[in-house]
Amino acid sequence: MWYSISKNKITQLSAMLLCLTLTQSLLGQIPNYQITQLPVYQLYQISNQSLSGQDDIAFYLPQKNETGTWQPTGSPEKAVGEDLFLLINGGAEIYHEYGFKQTIMQSYENENGKSINLEIFEMENPASAYGIYSFKTSGRGKEIPLGDKASLEDYYLNFWKGNFLVTITGFDSEQETIDGLITIAKVINSKIKSKGQIPLLIRLLPEENLRKSGVKYLKGNLALFNNYEFGTGDLFGLNEGVIGDYDQYKVFIFKYDDKNESEKWFENAKNNIKSNARFDIYDISLYSEYSVFGRKEDRIFMKLYYEYIIIVVGTMTTKTNKIIEKVQSKIKNPLE
Repeated sequence: MWYSISKNKITQLSAMLLCLTLTQSLLGQIPNYQITQLPVYQLYQISNQSLSGQDDIAFYLPQKNETGTWQPTGSPEKAVGEDLFLLINGGAEIYHEYGFKQTIMQSYENENGKSINLEIFEMENPASAYGIYSFKTSGRGKEIPLGDKASLEDYYLNFWKGNFLVTITGFDSEQETIDGLITIAKVINSKIKSKGQIPLLIRLLPEENLRKSGVKYLKGNLALFNNYEFGTGDLFGLNEGVIGDYDQYKVFIFKYDDKNESEKWFENAKNNIKSNARFDIYDISLYSEYSVFGRKEDRIFMKLYYEYIIIVVGTMTTKTNKIIEKVQSKIKNPLE
């Protein structure tokens, strides 16, 4: 029986055969070890499976027979790595900050001429996907039971599952369009088999008065700047952080590799904020472990704690110390 195999697949198949040969050579030296050789055509089948299905992001696109009256129109657009800058005008940086791998986009239209745009983003890991989901959602949407977390707001739907963020956008908020968003989302949800967990850093936020959808997971300075402007430039050297939105204040927790790193960025942020004309008062306590900065609208309480920087932004109240103490307690016992 003949098989039609592309040049790329032949290369991959050759690599597999080489690995198998080396493995057999090594294992053959072990006494009483039984080696079962696979025929070449079975090796090709294994290789072919690895190149199809979930390894190809197009696998997750809903097809003509899966979405009722909503049918794909035109050809999908795909971008991998830096090519995202060519596909998204001015919006690619934030995806790369969170850890972008690839995306595919497809338009759909129903029999009444209504349109829906679909974007599927594959990120580096579930934390990256959750982070960009938290960045894109406002917290004002309606949570729906899809994926690991989903939000429907006006005429667009976002959901996060495993390594994927899915954004589905209509052009009006009529029920026909909303039903189409959900129909398409359900098909994609059924195709994504992996699941994710919310990053452990989220657990460090005190639960009392935390707004249900008021959590933002950060992976860099761009996401931070878009949520709160402490100043210009990279003040905190942020690689991982979280923001919790409460009734009268916000809590920021930034995590670093070690205490030396957190101390360096604490000093950098402190000196930058001190020299910023937006902030009219400051007070630095002993050893520079706890700093208070202020301005007319709100005040900033910043605490260095081991490999963490803890910040509370809001009006000055007697609760501030208690809030910081709660975070410190959770750092010591994050699973409590």
